[in-house]
Amino acid sequence: MQQLMDSKEVVAFEFLRTEAATDALFQSPAWQSPADDSLTNKSDRLRVNTYWDFLFIFGYTLSLYFLARVLLSDAGRHVKTIGWVLLAAGVSDAMENLCLLQILDGSRGFFPAAMYVLASFKFGMLVVFGLLLVAGLVAKIKKKP
Repeated sequence: MQQLMDSKEVVAFEFLRTEAATDALFQSPAWQSPADDSLTNKSDRLRVNTYWDFLFIFGYTLSLYFLARVLLSDAGRHVKTIGWVLLAAGVSDAMENLCLLQILDGSRGFFPAAMYVLASFKFGMLVVFGLLLVAGLVAKIKKKP
């Protein structure tokens, strides 16, 4: 069975930012060598990982949204905002995956920079989610008599 790539490797790839950095990674001996299981190279492994990530995106956005709904059941304003923030993070993540797949297919151009911007936005939105969740919980605690 194929193993997924290490999350550090995936995040490092997402933040390459430039065409030159992308080409340098693809030409590096570490990238050219077979993956640990010797069945695939790292590009193939990253492609499989990316396809699985589309399901993960759906799962984490829904899970975090329902967690927020449960924790902030009577703080409707926060939950609605959190829903939009998570939707933005999920869409950014999916678009980032599409850029990554284009890069793996040999495209360069603006794709590394777009992937960097989308990854940065996604992680930023997840930080905003955390802050909104904490703010909502604080507001909920202050409301209690």
